[in-house]
Amino acid sequence: MSAVGLNLSSFQISVIELMKARKDHIIKNLVINEIPAAAIEKGEVKDSAVLTTGLKDIWRKNKISDRKVFIGIANQKVIAKEVQMPVIDDNEINNSIKYQISDFIPIPKNNIIYDYYIVEKSENASKLMLVGTLKSMINDIAKSFKDAGLFAQVIDLNCFALYRTLDYIYGLEKNKKGKDLSSFCAVNLGSDISIFEIIQANELRYPRFTSSSIRSFIDKIYKINQNDEYCRKVVSEFDFRQLLGTGFKDYKKKPKKESSGESAEGSDKKESEKSDKAEEKNVIDDEKIAKIMKDAADQFIYEIRLSIENFLQENPKFKIDKIVLSGQYIKNIDKYIEREISYKVELLNISDYFSLDYIKRNPVLKDKDLNRVIDPIAVGMALRGLNK
Repeated sequence: MSAVGLNLSSFQISVIELMKARKDHIIKNLVINEIPAAAIEKGEVKDSAVLTTGLKDIWRKNKISDRKVFIGIANQKVIAKEVQMPVIDDNEINNSIKYQISDFIPIPKNNIIYDYYIVEKSENASKLMLVGTLKSMINDIAKSFKDAGLFAQVIDLNCFALYRTLDYIYGLEKNKKGKDLSSFCAVNLGSDISIFEIIQANELRYPRFTSSSIRSFIDKIYKINQNDEYCRKVVSEFDFRQLLGTGFKDYKKKPKKESSGESAEGSDKKESEKSDKAEEKNVIDDEKIAKIMKDAADQFIYEIRLSIENFLQENPKFKIDKIVLSGQYIKNIDKYIEREISYKVELLNISDYFSLDYIKRNPVLKDKDLNRVIDPIAVGMALRGLNK
């Protein structure tokens, strides 16, 4: 039994083919493939024809046999929110949502697709998780996959896919029956769209999508060097350990080398001076880069803090025990977040919970940290496929 999960929140498409054998879950195939950036922008399909071509290439080049796909999406036109209604009967809830949907989600009725589930019921009220988005957007996604010869079994939100992966690793659903009422903040740093959500008493609460992402870091670097490949390289190689000491002390200008003057030829002097100037310029550029990376990280941290504060204001009896960080990774960003926000930051460990024998044979993945490569969103969608 197998299922294919896919993360469609950016032009960097992640695909996981997951197979279940008895109690083991085996990652049979792992693909991270870029399609032209114009096809998908911040999680929204802009050119369905280009997306269709990209999907065809992914399936052909990677020999993925299963053409039924479980798709995770995230963009800021998708709304997920908690609502409370003064009814508890399931039929009354359904009818109330049907007639009041425009009050909760500002999308015209003729172009909305929505769903909900009941979070909890009290004696005279129900708390619901309500999700809504543009019907036309969902139709565009379904058409792109159909034109690629694929069958979209489910189109789900990435926040639920992330919860599903967390549930698989931490056993959240099992703990609902116990006394574990701890809360933590789950953060997925995405390529274009990131996710913040609170896990309260093992339930998903307060999901939020934000454009603060890896792209935010790249775009800020782009302002001082209009070379996208260079900007990506800078971000991928940056180490936040450089900011964990005393600010920018590691970026101070290096002293110029002294020249003997007497034995050096004039041309040698000029070359030496050029080299010194180039070296000094690189150091200055490094200082700018460090400042930009710090500013982008601080904005990301501010949004995490805001999500936690909003949760605590509405739930004063609870506390946040930790932040679980997943998704794209910049070296030691977890340690920088931990210092700045005063919460323990735990990196989501995925690789220990799946059999990886198949993907370890892939030479492309050789010597890579699979914890940083395996996309928890694509995993969560594949898990939904296995559980139907």
